[in-house]
Amino acid sequence: MSERGFSVAQLLEWTSGRLVNGEALGSRINEIHVLRPAPLGGSTAGECSFFFSKDYQVEVMSALPGVLITAEPFVEPLQASGLPIWSQTAIIACRDPYFAMAVVSEKFAARQAALRFAETRPVDAVVHPSAVVSPLAKLGLGVRVGPNCVVEDGAEVGDGTVLYPGVYVGRDVKIGEGGEIFPGVTLYDLTVIGKRVRIHAGSVMGADGFGYAPRFDGGVPVEHKKIFHLGRVLIGDDVEIGANSMVDRATIGETRIGNQVKIDNHVHIGHNSTIHEGAILCGGVCLAGGTVIGRFAYIGGMAGIGNKAAIGDYAKIGAMSLVDKDVPANGTSVGNPQRTHRDHFKAHALLNRLVAEKDRKKRT
Repeated sequence: MSERGFSVAQLLEWTSGRLVNGEALGSRINEIHVLRPAPLGGSTAGECSFFFSKDYQVEVMSALPGVLITAEPFVEPLQASGLPIWSQTAIIACRDPYFAMAVVSEKFAARQAALRFAETRPVDAVVHPSAVVSPLAKLGLGVRVGPNCVVEDGAEVGDGTVLYPGVYVGRDVKIGEGGEIFPGVTLYDLTVIGKRVRIHAGSVMGADGFGYAPRFDGGVPVEHKKIFHLGRVLIGDDVEIGANSMVDRATIGETRIGNQVKIDNHVHIGHNSTIHEGAILCGGVCLAGGTVIGRFAYIGGMAGIGNKAAIGDYAKIGAMSLVDKDVPANGTSVGNPQRTHRDHFKAHALLNRLVAEKDRKKRT
């Protein structure tokens, strides 16, 4: 990207879209460049905004970005609106503007990173003077180690990975290339992290799982004997883990996070769990030990999954549900006690009828 920002031609290429108002813009199209994304409402020249839902149609009234990325069904209404956006903004229509937002956001993020580290040469590993890096650790090309980081014996950090301030990298930890480990992250010994992984501030990978063996005397518990966890955590490629989330090491063996898994903030992954490729875990989800989450399954916010429950591929778990039984592939589970989506709302409908009938009888 030039100092002027991304051009309309670049955005057209990345979104596989079409410019719908080129005739209205005329030669001005070559002068339009965008430096940053912006919310739709109040957006101005030099900014790129997105319009992919009717929920945002009020915001269009005050929008005048350099580039607007939208869907085909919104083109005619925009043209008919009489708003200045049609003649002053480059409007790009594409098949899936929400997915386009993901693609374009990656371009803006890469630009921000390039600006942040422009003063360093890509062949150098740059270590802040306050960081402590073991001579037995290996830092790849272009690695950046921020203030007050600690990198222990045997750790390996892949090319281009950034450790932000206060990161702890334990003994024999392996981090693949292109990662971003944000401030205050702790990576316990033996944790293995794949390529292009982002772990946000305050998260902990590889702490002991929660396991204690009770000792009884006279039939009553008198002690909780700690079970030391001797396994490790394995995290695949292109994973993102939100702030203040925890992935516990296995008791024996491995806790596994597959490629492309996306984990929100404040999520707890219990020991020996396995999360397969592409699964989504929303904020506040808690997985007990030994849980299995299938490929591209979706776990809604604050849901709890019981010990050793298995969630099938492409299954969906509703927010705040409690799941203690297996859910089949493509299945749904909602509420507590868990029911299928259909049965959950049938039960609520019956309950509503009972309440309405009770109220009717009171009135008569």
